[in-house]
Amino acid sequence: MFWTIRFFSRCTYHVFLSHCAEDREALAFPLYEELRRQGVRVWLDRHDDPYGRGSRAALRDAILTCRHAVFLATDTILATSRGWCVQELAWAELLQDNLLEAGGPTLVNVTLPLYLVPPSDPRLVRSVWNSSRDRGPFHTSGTPPVEWAAEQVMAFLKREEELVYEYKRFARADKAFRDQLRLRTGLPDRVTKFDPSRIPTQSPMLGDPSSG
Repeated sequence: MFWTIRFFSRCTYHVFLSHCAEDREALAFPLYEELRRQGVRVWLDRHDDPYGRGSRAALRDAILTCRHAVFLATDTILATSRGWCVQELAWAELLQDNLLEAGGPTLVNVTLPLYLVPPSDPRLVRSVWNSSRDRGPFHTSGTPPVEWAAEQVMAFLKREEELVYEYKRFARADKAFRDQLRLRTGLPDRVTKFDPSRIPTQSPMLGDPSSG
């Protein structure tokens, strides 16, 4: 059993960027700027929540208005005792549970953990991040962390947009599937539309697989 989301608000951001405060200057802020440069709408606490992280309701609502949640799993996130990132993971996993078709495939892949620690780090086994390690890549190359993280996010969004167009075509052909989606307000748009609109950029973020 899990809590059921009966109303899905329209997405106003592509990704929610979860991170530790200690990683803001070197990782989160540069990644935020790079993703925006590539047309991605990113929710970041200091930029998009005027009240900061004090309100759990605001945090929950922010995640629900993002298509995906990206978690920067760094050395700091494993070492800190604070629980904001863990709480954000819990909200994202609740959203993910509500985007699984009963007895069928995943409708939307919500979480993308990006591991900036070695796969062999013993702290992973003792943390909540161990259960998510199969959903995201580990930074094992010599590529700078910000560049690597941006590449991973862009590839993930590309795959998710392609999935949206697959479900859009499927919904047009299958009335039972359309009716199932309509049981919850906003779910058809969440599954068959890649909201929000992209930030204008000289290099389009993603292509429309259905065009041409």
